[in-house]
Amino acid sequence: MRASFKHMASKLIFPFSGLVLFFAFQGSAWASEAEGGHHLNWTDFTYRTIAFLILAGFLVKVLRKPLANFLNSRRDEIQRMLKELETKTAEAQKKNAEFQVRLASLEQDTKKIVDELIADGEAEKKKIIEAAQRQADYIQQQAHIAIQQEVQAARDSLKDEVAEMSVSAAEEILKKKMKPNDQGRLVREFMTMVVEAK
Repeated sequence: MRASFKHMASKLIFPFSGLVLFFAFQGSAWASEAEGGHHLNWTDFTYRTIAFLILAGFLVKVLRKPLANFLNSRRDEIQRMLKELETKTAEAQKKNAEFQVRLASLEQDTKKIVDELIADGEAEKKKIIEAAQRQADYIQQQAHIAIQQEVQAARDSLKDEVAEMSVSAAEEILKKKMKPNDQGRLVREFMTMVVEAK
């Protein structure tokens, strides 16, 4: 499942990156055409909002189906294991019932032996049921842990990809908007902070 998700993401990364860069460049171009001053550029704001909405819609569309498929397959697998466990428990209970019928049909003179066998059968039944319950609890815990790990891995992967794209887009925007006097001012501010930090 993760391999198919990575394959699909790798096929879509270039068109998606192109779309993000297009809107970033367009936003920068519109901002540079605006009049001087510090007022809100509504055109730039509108295009950036549209770009964000497209990005959010794209991410929801790309990730919803693989994640839902993965969770559905995990749920089906857990349900199958639980059914197998129920079948084994039913077989154990059936065997226990067979022991009870045989023991009840023995003659009175073997009552001592019958009582011992009944006690053994009850103890075995209890052990089997306890073992089955422990196994069911363990399977459920492992399934829950596995689901959490897969979801966390998907989230981490998505965060990394979004962070890389954000840094790249921010870097391009800064390259376009940075002026020589801004670079000098930033160097002076950095040197002042270094001196003050000492």
